[in-house]
Amino acid sequence: MNRTVVVLVDDLFWRTKIEQAAKSAQAPVRFVSDPADLAKAADPSKSSFVLVDLSLRKEPFTAIAALKKAAKTKNVAVIGYYEHVRKDLKEKGTDAGCDQVMTRSTFSQNLSDLIMKYTLPGATRAEDEEKELPEE
Repeated sequence: MNRTVVVLVDDLFWRTKIEQAAKSAQAPVRFVSDPADLAKAADPSKSSFVLVDLSLRKEPFTAIAALKKAAKTKNVAVIGYYEHVRKDLKEKGTDAGCDQVMTRSTFSQNLSDLIMKYTLPGATRAEDEEKELPEE
């Protein structure tokens, strides 16, 4: 059974993008938009990892730090992503305890692989091969 991806995001564009990637990997997703709900949502017996939009309207760093300090959730992987122009968010995410912090463009490129890595360890994504048309 696939484990749930917990996502802390309040941006509809990123929520939809993550939802589509998780759906294609058949991974259940639990979305939260308030950092106060993060620790409760990230139950380690059901969650595989947490994705956090570091550009959240409500400050997410306190919630990330609390998640990583709590004995129950300290081993849950947290991946943060941020706008490349906001380098301060990368540092804050790392300081708060994110296991990995990446720009939105890198995150977008690697999203499907991240979901598969954490929800289905050992699985690989099948590349769609372009079929050549037969010659006439």
